[in-house]
Amino acid sequence: MFSARGDVKKIDKSAHIGDSGIALIHQLVNKMGFVWHERKLDAGIDGQIELRNPVTGEVANRSILVQSKARERPFAGENDRGFHYLCDAADVDYWMSADVPVLLVCSHPQTGEAWWMHVQGWFSDPSRRASGRIDFDKLTQRFDAEAGHRLLSLADPHGRAHAPASIPRPETLTSNLLSIEVPDIIYCATTDLRLSREVMARQAETAGEARGDFILRGDKIYTFRPPESTSLAAVPTGPADVIPTDEWTNGGDPVWERALTQLLNFTLRHDVRADCNWHGGREVLYFRATEDMSSRSIRSSTGRTRLVFNPKYKKAAPDEISYCQHAALEWQFIAMDGAWHCALTPTYHYTRDGHRDSLFLSDLLAGIKRLDRNPAVYGQTRMWAAYLHDDDNVLDPRDTVLGYGTLRTFESDRGIDDTAWLADPRKTADADDDHDVPDTHSNQDELTLFEVEP
Repeated sequence: MFSARGDVKKIDKSAHIGDSGIALIHQLVNKMGFVWHERKLDAGIDGQIELRNPVTGEVANRSILVQSKARERPFAGENDRGFHYLCDAADVDYWMSADVPVLLVCSHPQTGEAWWMHVQGWFSDPSRRASGRIDFDKLTQRFDAEAGHRLLSLADPHGRAHAPASIPRPETLTSNLLSIEVPDIIYCATTDLRLSREVMARQAETAGEARGDFILRGDKIYTFRPPESTSLAAVPTGPADVIPTDEWTNGGDPVWERALTQLLNFTLRHDVRADCNWHGGREVLYFRATEDMSSRSIRSSTGRTRLVFNPKYKKAAPDEISYCQHAALEWQFIAMDGAWHCALTPTYHYTRDGHRDSLFLSDLLAGIKRLDRNPAVYGQTRMWAAYLHDDDNVLDPRDTVLGYGTLRTFESDRGIDDTAWLADPRKTADADDDHDVPDTHSNQDELTLFEVEP
């Protein structure tokens, strides 16, 4: 029975909710296979997680500090997607001074839900630190048993951020720089058209097809192929002159250097038009959907196949497409060491039906970027290099305007132990590289604290 007397000892609701939040963290940490140590005296840290091998029980003197913030009511701005939390400046200063990782864990103990943020990582941005605000994404920052492998990558054996040191050994580094052979001359002709869409329309009217590897400057059109031999034949109003390409690169005029870069960009888009679409909003090329909406693969430089278009079907309705994943490419032309290179940055594009953007494009992109590790990005880069180079058996032969070489390599007398990065040390780079494009929602191996025999 509870007394109605006014002088009876009480534990208020706020304290009870706070205790429930810490109890929830204790429970979830145990599910991860780690050890929870609660602090009885709280000066901005409620406890610490001691990392252990859940299989062998081995511990390695590595820990993560935790501050708990529990609420029964919604957090500020909370909805199904996320919420934000405003931190006191004194708390932020205290957390940032720690020499081990600090997590802020916000929770709803009554529903058993919790979300986490690595404080030092978030507030390393000066603008974020000045605001004191942390934005939580409920989908990606859930604090549960599945978050354990991510916590392992936050601390090294000394409990601080770890940058693997180089060691003396010869190593060949493969860059994302694809060597490019640019035509020696540019064709120039006068035209009465002033807009690119007018050029495209005239081509469609006179030739039945349209090519976009041209630029307009004033009353002139420039292209790498003689206009009279292509679908651009009806665009010029007079004969074409030729300009050495070097005049645009060696003259030191930034206007014409930019013009050449723009012409190169349009020409690359033209060279892959048989297989790829251009997305103007994102400024990426992506592999086109197949006519029958079946998956499409091409061979990489290793000889293995790699998915470049892959429809994903709904679990509840196996005949309905949930979204489609397309291999995509961002790039940048760079003049270096007297030669042209194309810096390849592989990415993905997502559509709802192979054509229209997925309504969840941003979420899907964020998800795959978090999962992709160096071997996967390396494999995608090599795939695009093989495709552009037109390696045998990649796809049907293409007549390209630019010459696409191979990825540039560099020799180094120092190297990095690959097992120190976010990868499974039990797998080789080739093993990771040769698998197909990963499912956005699949689990990817990250750096593990303890090596366990499979």
